[in-house]
Amino acid sequence: MSLLHTLSFLLAAVLLAIGIAGLQQSSSPEEFRVVAMPGIFFGGAVLIASLYAIRETRHGLAGASFLAFLAFLTNAASFLGAHFNGSYDWHAPADRNAFLIALTTLCYLVILFTRWKRSRKLRSMG
Repeated sequence: MSLLHTLSFLLAAVLLAIGIAGLQQSSSPEEFRVVAMPGIFFGGAVLIASLYAIRETRHGLAGASFLAFLAFLTNAASFLGAHFNGSYDWHAPADRNAFLIALTTLCYLVILFTRWKRSRKLRSMG
């Protein structure tokens, strides 16, 4: 199993952990949708793509990276919107979880991009 495959499983675990922690922080269906669902949805989807990558590495990791990109865009929009409106509050579970998901997926995407760039460079040399 490659480093990127391990990272995709780790990303899925972190996203699921954020979502499960959000379950305890939500008391209404609206809070559940905003606080817990992004982590559970994207964590589960990345987990399924990572499991698929065991059999089809290239397509599974491409799916996991695309889902990570969507998770980043979705949660960065929530986080940055609240930040620029001046309504961001770290103690609010929705704001905190959006920030954590955006940060986690951004780290994954940066590592993924640098590994891809390095492999392209090595392929072009050889």
